[in-house]
Amino acid sequence: MEIKLTGIPGFDEILGGGILAPSTILIAGDPGTGRTVLGIQGLCEAARSGEKVLYVCMTSKSESSIREDISNYDFYEESLSIHTFNASSVERDPLTMLVELGNLVASLKPDRVLIDPVTPIGFGFPEAERRRFMYSLMSAIGEWDAIVYLTGTMSESDLFKSVISDVVEGIVYLSQDIGRRGSNRTIKIMKMNLPNYIEGEHTFDISNDGISIYPRISTQLIEQLSPETRIDTGIPGFNELINGGFFELSSTLIAGNTGTGKTIFGLYFIIEGARNKEPGIISTFEDTPAELRHYAANLGLELEELEQKELIKIIYTPPSEINSSRHTVKLKSIIEKMGAKRILLDDISGFDYVFSDPVAKREHVANMIRIFKDMGLTSMLISGNRAAGNNVLTSEIPVSSLVDVLILLKHVEIEKEIKKTMSIIKIHGSDHEKRLIEYSINSDGIQIGKFLKDL
Repeated sequence: MEIKLTGIPGFDEILGGGILAPSTILIAGDPGTGRTVLGIQGLCEAARSGEKVLYVCMTSKSESSIREDISNYDFYEESLSIHTFNASSVERDPLTMLVELGNLVASLKPDRVLIDPVTPIGFGFPEAERRRFMYSLMSAIGEWDAIVYLTGTMSESDLFKSVISDVVEGIVYLSQDIGRRGSNRTIKIMKMNLPNYIEGEHTFDISNDGISIYPRISTQLIEQLSPETRIDTGIPGFNELINGGFFELSSTLIAGNTGTGKTIFGLYFIIEGARNKEPGIISTFEDTPAELRHYAANLGLELEELEQKELIKIIYTPPSEINSSRHTVKLKSIIEKMGAKRILLDDISGFDYVFSDPVAKREHVANMIRIFKDMGLTSMLISGNRAAGNNVLTSEIPVSSLVDVLILLKHVEIEKEIKKTMSIIKIHGSDHEKRLIEYSINSDGIQIGKFLKDL
């Protein structure tokens, strides 16, 4: 027995490395969840690697019609063998189908087989006879020495009542929730003959490329010494306020009201790193790349030039298109590709479009921070501060306790004039300025001013 890859993006990862061969895997779910696409894509990827594959379809369509439908996907492989059985016939007379299928498999000797769907087979039988037939089918499959995918149209509650669930080695369940922003598709491993699969729900999407799965964020606790290296923020006069700069691998949250310049602080952080050959990523949910370039140019910051040198990468995701797992997978890929050392997330309130539960959002952000540290990045997160009044020590940011550095920006009325003020609330492992600090933003950038008590 050996472990074979599916070749489907993200699938082998959540399976814990692939699928044991031979074995029988049930791909279950309600209509429209993508069961057939997942199964056929697995066959085509295997065929591309030189395996013999067979697609067995219970349908009223012709083989040419099925092949035409499949060819619309980029994963389609012409070497895929297709055999159809009339759907109504297999409901009434599954034994004839089983004999014919056995002869076909004996002739082709495929490495992988997809039976799609298995649930209608013997549907006209009484339940006891249908169960006996399923045992006969599984006994026959056991002689094929192949990876066999079975698709089944069933709800999660039906899954536990089905005899098929008892006799297969693995169960993969697909579901979808059609909401205002489109379909939210999830996949989870309910049962598998390999122990190291990733539990829980993972998101996926379907496109012309086929299915792409985005494993849920999970982190391993890695023992790390607290770095002593300080890195420059790029803001004149700011390093002195925090005793020499941020610690390498630290996480910083810049929180503030609208118009306090949170994004500008982030741009300084990323651009200073790029100037020092520390590649940086800006992940933005609100400002487009063109808008960020405009802001930077007005401050005399060379964002676009550093982009062209591939020292900065801007990833723009409109709020309506945010998929938290897909977003993280994409970031991890870009981090590895460009060897990024700094990252800016602007604004993490964009995750509010994804997580209605603040606890789930907090967990996601915590896992992202851990991933950044494990990958060797110093991170900065931007967030709005919904606290009312002029109390700068009041913050309504649930993730503020997760970060190493917390800086609050706020507008304060002083002698009938609105001033921008900064409070450095915490820096783990370091002393810092405790007084309220005035600052301003003009064409020359961020200007650190006087302490508030001196005004």
